This record gives sequence, C-alpha cells and structure tokens, in this order.
Amino acid sequence: MTTKDLVNRTAATTAFNKEQTASLVEIATQSIVEELLNGNNVQIQKFGTFEVRKKNERVTVNPRTNVRTLTPPKLQINFKQHTALKETLKDN
Repeated sequence: MTTKDLVNRTAATTAFNKEQTASLVEIATQSIVEELLNGNNVQIQKFGTFEVRKKNERVTVNPRTNVRTLTPPKLQINFKQHTALKETLKDN
C-alpha cells in the first residue's frame, strides 16, 4: 500500500476530501518521525510499537577481498507488532 492508496481509502471512508486526508496523513507520519528522532517510542494501539535502537560500531569483512572495515554506529527503527495484529495475521 502506498501513501496515495492510504489517502484514497481514508478519504472514501471519512467526510474529508483527498487534500485534507493527504494533509492529515502527512502530519501523522511527520509526527511519528519527529518522535523517533527525539528518541521516543511510538505506540499505535492494536497495531504495534516503533522504536529506535542504536547499533554499535562493528568490524565488517568484505568476503571477496577479505578487507576489514569499521562500520560506524547507526540508528535503526524496530517495529514490534501488537498481539491483536499478530493474531489477525495468523488467522488469515
């Protein structure tokens, strides 16, 4: 599903037009991104939790050349699904 699909589906089931719905989707996604950048978890009820985890720096090896390089630390987004979503997916 793309953002356009989400906007179309939401606009079809609400009283908002597509422009208003697109604005709401943009505000929601931007709010999620801002919270994650601030180091906060984002929990959406009956859907799941987004959290940022820090991956430590590590040594990686190129298998072709056997050259070792240092991979810098980075932030990674992790998603843990809610049990209700997990059960729904399991049933289908």
